Amino acid sequence: MSKGPGAIESRIADLFAATRDSALSIDRITDHAFDLRGAKATRAQRLSATRAAHRLLRRVRDTHARFKELDPSCDERRKLREWCNRIGLWTRVLRVEGKPGWIRGETDHWCVTTLKGRTYFHPPDAPVQAWAVSVQPAGVIWADAEVVKITERNVMVRYAGVTARLDRQSLWYWWAFWRGVQFVSSRTGRIANELDELWQRRYGAAGNVPPSMQMPLAEAMELLGVSGNFTREDIIAGFRRASKKAHPDAGGTAEMFRKLVEARDRLLAALGTKAPKPKMPEYAPTGSHIIYLSARSSRSSLPSSTPRLARM
Repeated sequence: MSKGPGAIESRIADLFAATRDSALSIDRITDHAFDLRGAKATRAQRLSATRAAHRLLRRVRDTHARFKELDPSCDERRKLREWCNRIGLWTRVLRVEGKPGWIRGETDHWCVTTLKGRTYFHPPDAPVQAWAVSVQPAGVIWADAEVVKITERNVMVRYAGVTARLDRQSLWYWWAFWRGVQFVSSRTGRIANELDELWQRRYGAAGNVPPSMQMPLAEAMELLGVSGNFTREDIIAGFRRASKKAHPDAGGTAEMFRKLVEARDRLLAALGTKAPKPKMPEYAPTGSHIIYLSARSSRSSLPSSTPRLARM
């Protein structure tokens, strides 16, 4: 990390401090950082602004971790906290797992979300994505909902052809309800665990566990070595790490690999998503094209038209 913020990073910090109710696209960040005033940004400018925004977020996280270790009466702690609060710190109160009645504070920073190939920086309570979830006997069903507007208190989402008005703070903390439909704004392990426990309370006693939920969530997390608030990226990375140990050359077995695949699919299903499709292998040599041509031969042993290969 650099010793201090540059001019581009300082301008982005001012933009983050002034924006608390909407997401910032890379185009808007680049326009503000380079004062383009609507002019088209170059690829180098977009890349520079993206890197500066990520550096700023890392700096805020590192500064936040540092001032927590200082004495509360220290003047430096107060200055560092004011700087972090200016750019953006959000604190929410959550329940402590396994300790009824206990609560804990959790600090959130600016989030980075890629949606339809575009990257957005947004406050944690101003989402760019939302989902409608339904706990049914067949499992937890996820459906996409489109965020259309964010106000000081509400998040407006379009779902099933209608617009739902959701409480912004409830949606950020856990979930929000509208006309009996449950909405969430984060696809993480914290939400997945709550939904899994809700399903167990409603339908677990019947014993008819759907295939996607037959492996316990805790066991799947342990097999892949992911944290309690896992994301889709954590699952994919954990599966790749664990699958290397399950390879026969590393002392693994086919049964070990099968368990890892089951654990991966279990965690991904809990987030309402699936594993990425494998890439198809390329059989043709790189840089060449194989085409078929027809050639005629005067030999009696060959037919009048014989296909042959030609490499271009």
